[in-house]
Amino acid sequence: MPHLVQKTLIMNGVSHATLLVFIQSDGQSGELSNYVLLDPATELLNTTDTDLPMGRRQDLILKRVWYEMVGVSITLLFNSTTPWPFWILTPGTSTSHDWRFFGGVPDDSDHEGMGLDSDGKLLITTTNLRASNSTASFVLWVEKRNRLLS
Repeated sequence: MPHLVQKTLIMNGVSHATLLVFIQSDGQSGELSNYVLLDPATELLNTTDTDLPMGRRQDLILKRVWYEMVGVSITLLFNSTTPWPFWILTPGTSTSHDWRFFGGVPDDSDHEGMGLDSDGKLLITTTNLRASNSTASFVLWVEKRNRLLS
């Protein structure tokens, strides 16, 4: 039986989305490596819009995260030719991070000079998910960004 990964898009507005994630180890499978947590091109279609899902030139800015990890650490990455890691959620007490003060953590993996080809996907990689008691729950609040306008 593979690890349990439940993703629930609890809010999907025109400019922001909120994703609830719960992960539980099966005690046998390996780590999740570059697991697609959120794909703007397929998962962030706003049903009130007449537009298509977010295109290739759109990406996400992580504004806030609330989390609780037991036994497992999760690295957040933006996808590109070489995935770009930007934050680690570590085990311990319930905590949150709020990056709204400076505009959030943007997907910079495709910016000029980095030479990477980003598709806007938000990924995770786990450490110590193999332990049978490892669980993670977190909520991500992201802003949808059109790179052509930024």
